[in-house]
Amino acid sequence: MAPGYSCSTRFTRAGASIIAVLSCFALFSCAHDTPVVAEAPKPQVAAAPPVLWPTNGWQTATPEAQGIDSTILADALVQIRARRIPVHSLLIERHGKIVLDSYFYPFAANRTHNVYSVTKSVTSMLVGIAMANHRLADLNAPVYSLLPVQPSDDPRKAHITLAHLLSMTSGLDCRPQGSSSLLQQMLKSPHLAAYMLNRPSDAEPGTVFNYCGGNSEVVSAVLTRTTGASALDLARQELFAPLGITHVSWPTDGDGVSHGWGDLELEPRDMAKLGYLWLHNGRWEDSQVIPADYLAQALTRHISVQPGIDYGYGMWLYPGHTPVDFEANGTGGQRITVVPGFDMVEVTTGNGLDANEVAQLLAGAVKSNEALPSNPGSDARLASLVAEAAIGPVALPAQTGTDETIPVPRPNPRAVPRPNPRAVPHSAPGVIFEVSAPAIPRPKPGAVPNTETVSAVVAKAEPPNATAPEFPPKPAPAAPVALAATN
Repeated sequence: MAPGYSCSTRFTRAGASIIAVLSCFALFSCAHDTPVVAEAPKPQVAAAPPVLWPTNGWQTATPEAQGIDSTILADALVQIRARRIPVHSLLIERHGKIVLDSYFYPFAANRTHNVYSVTKSVTSMLVGIAMANHRLADLNAPVYSLLPVQPSDDPRKAHITLAHLLSMTSGLDCRPQGSSSLLQQMLKSPHLAAYMLNRPSDAEPGTVFNYCGGNSEVVSAVLTRTTGASALDLARQELFAPLGITHVSWPTDGDGVSHGWGDLELEPRDMAKLGYLWLHNGRWEDSQVIPADYLAQALTRHISVQPGIDYGYGMWLYPGHTPVDFEANGTGGQRITVVPGFDMVEVTTGNGLDANEVAQLLAGAVKSNEALPSNPGSDARLASLVAEAAIGPVALPAQTGTDETIPVPRPNPRAVPRPNPRAVPHSAPGVIFEVSAPAIPRPKPGAVPNTETVSAVVAKAEPPNATAPEFPPKPAPAAPVALAATN
C-alpha cells in the first residue's frame, strides 16, 4: 500500500462516487417526472385580401358578390328615370370592384364631367402634396407671406392663413353684389386671386364658416407661386399620374392659376379613383401620394357648418351618419362619397341634381360585408336598366358653374325607407312610375345632433384698396412679381 493511502480513504472516495452517480439518477428521474406541456397552436388569422389597385382600370363584380342587393340598385335606376331625376352618372365601388356604373343619356361613358366644387377638394389635396417635400411649410403661415402682396392694414386680414382659406373661415366678405354671385364678380376681374384678396373682411378668421370659391382661388395661387406650376400641372405629375388618370381638363385664369374653386373635368371612374385614394389614407399601390397626416387634418372638423355637417380642409364631413362618411361635393349633384365602414365609394354626377334624392334610393343596399347568394335574374334586370338609361331620349339643359350651394346632409342609409313602386299601364318600356308611395322627405339639416364644440383655428387678416398682385403662370419662387390694380 502506498504511503499515505489508507483503506479508509479508499472507501471514502468510493462512497463519494456512488453518491454522485445516485444523485445524477435522481435528477434524471425528477426531470422525467415533470410533465411536459405542449404549446397550444396559435389561431390562424385569415390574411386580409389584397387591395385591388385600379391604376389601369377598374375590375367589376356583381353587387351580390360585394354584399350589395342588386334589386335595390335596379329599383333606384327605375325611379331615377321615372321621376326624371337629372342624373348623368351613378357609380358604386366596393372592396375595389365596381358593382354599378350607369350613364344616363345624353351623358355617356368615357366622357369628362365638370365636377364643380369637387375641385376644391382636389385643390386641398395638392396642398398636402406640396407640403410633402416642403415646398409649402406651414398651413398657419399668413397667406400674405406666401404671395407678393403688400401687408394689410386690416388687423383681421393681415394674418389670414392657408388653414383659414382651406376651411372656408378666412373672414373675407363673400357676399354677392346685386344679382351677381361672388364668382361672377370675380370672373370679371383680370386677376382672380387678387380680386379676392382685395375683398374686405367681415369676420375674425377662424370663427365663421362662409362657403366661398374665392378662398380656393387664393389657395391655387399660393400653389402656383410656391411650386412654379399650375394646380393642373402639379396634379398631372403628382396626383393624377400615379392613379392612372389621363383624361382631364382644368382651366386657368389669365395669370396661369388653375381655377381652385371649380371647373375641373374628370371621368366618373376617375372621380372614383380619388375616393379610393382617400379611402386608403392617401396611399396608392406602394406610394404615399397624399401625406397621411395631411389627409387626416383635411378630414378633421375645423368648423361646424350646421348640426350634422362639418367642414375640414375642402372636405364635407357627416359625423352623425352611421356609418360615418365624408364627401367631395359640387353644386348640381357632383359627389364623391366615401364610406370607410362599408369600404365603399359612391360617385354621382348630374345637372341641377339633389344628390340626396339619389342617396335615399340607394339606402339599405349594403346588406353584408360578405358575399350574398347570387341573384342572376336581378343582375340581368340591372344590366338591362343600365343599357336602357344610356340610350334614353331625355335631354336636359346645360348647367352653369357660378353658383355655390351648401349641401344638405346625406341621409343615414338605414334611416330612410324605400318606396314601393308600382307599374303603370302604357308606361315606357322598362320604366316603373311610382303612383302610391309617399314622397321621401329631404333630410332636415337640424335633425342630426352634433355635440362637438367648434374647433378653434385662429388667426387674423388686408384693406379693400390694397394693390393687387399678378400671379404669373410658372414663376420661380424667389422671382419678383409685378403688381397690378384690379377693378
